[in-house]
Amino acid sequence: MARARGSNVLGALAFESAYGVAPGSGFMQMPFVSADIGDEQGLIESDLIGQGREPLAPSRDVINNRGDIVVPLDLRFFGRWLRAALGAPTTTQGRAATGTITFSAQPADNATITVGGQAFTFVSSAPTANQILKGATLAETVANAVRALRASAVAGVAAASYRSNLAGTAIEITHNTIGTGGNSFALAVGTSPASNATASGSTLSGGVTSGPYNHVFNSGGLTLPSVSLELGMPEVPRFAMNRGGMINTGQIQLARSGNLNAQLGAVFQAEVAAATTQTGSLTAAYELERFNQFTGYIERDGVVVGDLVSGSIQWSNNYDVVETIRPDGRIAGGDPGMFMVNGQAVVRFGDSDLMALAEADATVDLVYGWRISADKRLTIRAPRVHLPKPKASITGPGGIQQTYDWQGSKGAAGRALTVTLVNDVASY
Repeated sequence: MARARGSNVLGALAFESAYGVAPGSGFMQMPFVSADIGDEQGLIESDLIGQGREPLAPSRDVINNRGDIVVPLDLRFFGRWLRAALGAPTTTQGRAATGTITFSAQPADNATITVGGQAFTFVSSAPTANQILKGATLAETVANAVRALRASAVAGVAAASYRSNLAGTAIEITHNTIGTGGNSFALAVGTSPASNATASGSTLSGGVTSGPYNHVFNSGGLTLPSVSLELGMPEVPRFAMNRGGMINTGQIQLARSGNLNAQLGAVFQAEVAAATTQTGSLTAAYELERFNQFTGYIERDGVVVGDLVSGSIQWSNNYDVVETIRPDGRIAGGDPGMFMVNGQAVVRFGDSDLMALAEADATVDLVYGWRISADKRLTIRAPRVHLPKPKASITGPGGIQQTYDWQGSKGAAGRALTVTLVNDVASY
């Protein structure tokens, strides 16, 4: 007798045109780690008295279908889950123009770099507009430069994004517009006083309208799609179609090793089981290419958070499930509520940078990211993060760690969360 095995379970996902109605086509076989979904109907103990001590038959309760789906964080399939959780993305093909300003040593006092037509001067104390504070080390100076450029209100400067390289020796510059428009963005470095810097060119370069696809998913959509997910156990056989699915929550954990997965909390309306598949002809599946834990990072205002031990990011659509009274005992749907994003960063206590920001009640721009190559990457950005003030607990002779359980709110662009997936999929 054949028995169902997890290794042979088939999971196929499609987007619904009408809530709770499984489509006849458009299903794609999806990789997943686990799925805890399906109809669940409890029993209500009899409340009758005067019938003796022997138990009476219970009554059936309403039907619930909600649970977690754990999926790999991968280059292509994850875009379908993101669409289900956040709505359809804005997709642009091409590459943005990029460039670098690389330092061989600390710049001299009053040395300059020019970015987007605006000169910035390095000073040793009390920086004002268009000035950059020199740090005790080159890495600190580069970090200060990145933050000054990101905070600039000059239109030419604000047309690009800035981050420090991992070594803290270079400013990496990416134009905000995909395509050729950023190829004229000007760069220059001063020589007297010596900036000890080298620009990658007189302008940014490499901006094209061909190449990878940039999918940008934003939180806060007023309407979100519903999905149908069939879980097939061909040995039995049993093919359970779960309809009217809403992806309510998501959670991703960062660690030094192990598989990188996302846990998605879902609410479905109904499960309908059959002896054969109900998906019709499947859409061709993507090639599976996973992101790895060791390629992950967290950036704060364009600079990688040092001595990061672990981290996480969670979001929720806070669906208001419509639990109406109806003869089939099922929900009527759900309405997205107030969006929420929060997370955690655990760092070794090596400096007071984050602590000072928390004490000052300052907001920061956090980016969680994973990268296979320049054309294969995933970034999750919370542009306005509020840090709590943690205590530095001393529990023994080992290193001291601090845990920041942060909360996000909408940034200047009106979004609390933006996810960018760069790959070779033309459309989701």
